Amino acid sequence: MINNTKVFAISFLESAQKDLAASFFKPKTRVGNKFENVEFYEGEATGCPIIQDSLGYIECKVVGTVEEGDHTVYVGEVIASGIHREGEQLLLSSTGWEYGG
Repeated sequence: MINNTKVFAISFLESAQKDLAASFFKPKTRVGNKFENVEFYEGEATGCPIIQDSLGYIECKVVGTVEEGDHTVYVGEVIASGIHREGEQLLLSSTGWEYGG
């Protein structure tokens, strides 16, 4: 989808929202809807989903790509952002998870 639209959004979760983050790794009953029971709205700048209960978000347009093996890294320029509330951000290092990409 990012390759086709050239835009994406990132929602920043709070440290207590590890279960919410994990829900995006589980199979969903509705094919194609990883947001199943997660409240979200569409960003004004990109139309991308933004998690309503997140700390905040950024919306980006793609300005470059790096392809390596079966991965593509998208380089984005922030074109919009917002803060929903204050809190401590969930970080990969605090989850105990390892990226296996």
